[in-house]
Amino acid sequence: MSTATLSTDDKDTKAPLGGRFVGAASNYIDERTSLSGFVKELGRKIFPDHWSFMLGEIALWSFVVVFLSGAFLTFFFQASMVETHYTGAYAPMRGIEMSAALESSLHISFDLRGGLLVRQIHHWAALVFVAGIGVHMLRVFFTGAFRKPRELNWVIGFVLFILAMAEGFTGYSLPDDLLSGNGLRIIDGMVKGIPFIGTWISYLLFG
Repeated sequence: MSTATLSTDDKDTKAPLGGRFVGAASNYIDERTSLSGFVKELGRKIFPDHWSFMLGEIALWSFVVVFLSGAFLTFFFQASMVETHYTGAYAPMRGIEMSAALESSLHISFDLRGGLLVRQIHHWAALVFVAGIGVHMLRVFFTGAFRKPRELNWVIGFVLFILAMAEGFTGYSLPDDLLSGNGLRIIDGMVKGIPFIGTWISYLLFG
């Protein structure tokens, strides 16, 4: 009678500590929140593999960057037209009378560590955001993806595009520098160009 000898591995066959921790944490969260169903639904979502569909993702994540960098800048920007004298690190501007808005903008750029970098990140992310929405809407328009049953998505996207341009205008008008002054003057001229009621609207908006 022949006997077979089973070889056993003396090494520990248990899962690594990190894997066990992740599994235990996942079970703990799922038992209390039932997130597994939501994750399965996301896993079943069909997403086209054409590169143009990433334009919406670019707009989304650039908006996230705009939001986070803008939230950081709000802690240091002072939205006030109170007259003050600049006493910061930028020597050519010291002693010059200016608004508190411009003074706080200079403080962010020259005195706050990393402030100018955050301003540039906010600026370029805003440009990418508006451009991303615009190109994404062009793709939707020329492929006919705005038709039924997606009319509501198209209308929402169009409204977001208009709001993005309006918020961009108000954003670069905040620092009270030369660029913001030129922008306000251009908008004032466009409003005054409205027949009959343009001057009244300009007076209501700008005084």
